[in-house]
Amino acid sequence: MKILAVISQKGGVGKTTLATTLAVAAEQDGKSVALFDLDPQASACFWADRRKSSGHGETPVVRDVNYNRLPHVIEAMRAAGCDLVILDCPPVHRDIANEAISAADMVLIPTRAEALDIRAMSQTVRLVQQLSKTPTVVLTFCPPTGPEIEQARDGIKSLGATLAPVEVHLRKAFSRAQQDGLTAQEYEPSGKAAQEVKKLYDYTATALYRKEAHGETKAKSRRSI
Repeated sequence: MKILAVISQKGGVGKTTLATTLAVAAEQDGKSVALFDLDPQASACFWADRRKSSGHGETPVVRDVNYNRLPHVIEAMRAAGCDLVILDCPPVHRDIANEAISAADMVLIPTRAEALDIRAMSQTVRLVQQLSKTPTVVLTFCPPTGPEIEQARDGIKSLGATLAPVEVHLRKAFSRAQQDGLTAQEYEPSGKAAQEVKKLYDYTATALYRKEAHGETKAKSRRSI
């Protein structure tokens, strides 16, 4: 079982959108997935409630988890045969961040390419490094053009963080999908947002499992977790 933490010390950078989107992408790839909502605002749980009420199913599993019980719940998922646990973390809460980072096999840090967001991202990168983990930064809400993106890339590399080779742009499919408990690839399967999701999932799956996300492994039957 692998654990992916999606974390940033600043809100509004797309953590829950990425966490839910990657969870669905992993499920579509044949993996059994659990998404742990560590944020007191419970945005991922709200998304799951919308998903159920709109008739789009009860998977991936989304659970509201107190960070103090995180090690226990992770072990329960491991015993249940879960393939991937995704941790949707809140901003600011350092204690929760420490627990999530310590448990994670991969730490994904979303950030906008704006001054305040880059500053917060830098703090998160340092926190991950202090816990002897490798931070991976993904640029989100990217504009179609402008110098900010290239400046952000240079800044991320200067911190010693890994820069994800996929940028997530500001697309309506992401927000519209969330309203109905869907993800961009479900809302608009052939859209540009779906293409970005696939690339980001393939990248994270390769980093986590050290092999191609598609084609090299047989799809596993989903188990109840």
